[in-house]
Amino acid sequence: MINLGLTQDLDSCPIIFARLGFALPAHEKSSGPLLRSWPGEHGQLWELFFPLQKDQDHTSWVLELSACIKGLRQTRWCVNTHDLVQVFNLPLDRSLASWGDLFWPHFRMDSVFVFATGNDDHLVREVLDSWHRRETNICLRSHYDFTVQETSPPVKNRPPRIQWDLWHRLGVRKGA
Repeated sequence: MINLGLTQDLDSCPIIFARLGFALPAHEKSSGPLLRSWPGEHGQLWELFFPLQKDQDHTSWVLELSACIKGLRQTRWCVNTHDLVQVFNLPLDRSLASWGDLFWPHFRMDSVFVFATGNDDHLVREVLDSWHRRETNICLRSHYDFTVQETSPPVKNRPPRIQWDLWHRLGVRKGA
């Protein structure tokens, strides 16, 4: 089963999720895929940058990406959704949908993919929901919706706090 979720941005995704981007960092001179890993408080941290190569078609790119992710045996990924706009040269929702149309038929591994929405929560959510409806092995889970912040409702008419004098209750005088 592939579980899908949402996050506002890569920084708000839990650190246990490996980061997946489709554009190399600006200062990087390499043209091929780039994998970074370093020890962290909760285990090994991962970043995979998998750009479309010059003269490479989208289908072969996605097949290589799928094989790479399977080979890394990482099961939790936080996807930089907005990088796909440069890969497909389409609006965000169509870029994401195109990527999924190519990727999901070739990727069959129990995992969680959380997609960064930025200010486009509605667009990304619609695409993920369409995958959920269409693919039998994909499930959009509210458990992985990190865009929703759980807050406690304000407590109205809270009774006043009672302060107990522990020493008095024990029968001991202060300073005795």
